[in-house]
Amino acid sequence: MRRRPRFDPAIPPEILPPDFATRHDLHNYLYLRPTFGLLRPQPWAPLTDAEWAALRPILAEHGCGVADHPRPGRPMADARARLDAIFRAVTLKRPRPQGGGRAAWNQLPPEFGKADTVSRTYRRWCAADLWMRLLQVVGAEDCPEVLARLTHRICCAFRRGIRLMGLRAIVLARRLRLYSALPAPSFWLPDPDLSEIYMPVILALLRHAREHWGRRLGQANLRLIASMHRAMGGRARIAGWMEPP
Repeated sequence: MRRRPRFDPAIPPEILPPDFATRHDLHNYLYLRPTFGLLRPQPWAPLTDAEWAALRPILAEHGCGVADHPRPGRPMADARARLDAIFRAVTLKRPRPQGGGRAAWNQLPPEFGKADTVSRTYRRWCAADLWMRLLQVVGAEDCPEVLARLTHRICCAFRRGIRLMGLRAIVLARRLRLYSALPAPSFWLPDPDLSEIYMPVILALLRHAREHWGRRLGQANLRLIASMHRAMGGRARIAGWMEPP
């Protein structure tokens, strides 16, 4: 009679050392920093002359409505006003009775121009990597004070385009520790950096089970693998109310 495989509930220490969580600072990485590292919301205000002077070269570098030399095509009438309109739109919130979260583009007050025009400009600038560049600027240690004051507005603009910019945008915001630039809590979003930590453990567990054919993984180990996969992959659906203030 063939012997039934025995469960092996213990994880060998060479696969998951006792200091695994502390060595990788997982408690801070997954929960504490993303939870308590959010920016305090700042009320919208028009760009000052000093702020625009600091932003203008970056927009010109990415071809976003400002150019030091004329280019073919219809020039943008007022790039500064358009940027103000974008910042106003991305900082608007829906009322709580409607579920909270980000407001739709069509809720932009009419004095800022047509919402469709503003949203198209936003998407073009997203494709030009403007928001990626601005987040890198405000996330740098040597960020000028005049731009540091715009960090919350830039984070709001950045997270609005996460779907357009893709996984690289999530990775950038995490590495800069600008968690307000993410559209949901960090631990609900895909994390390639966490994959580099977890995948060796998962593969080692599976190899261990294969090499010791007389044993099989216990429920605790299976739950561990499942939880690691969930943490690496994030949630399948991110609702609007998950967005930080």
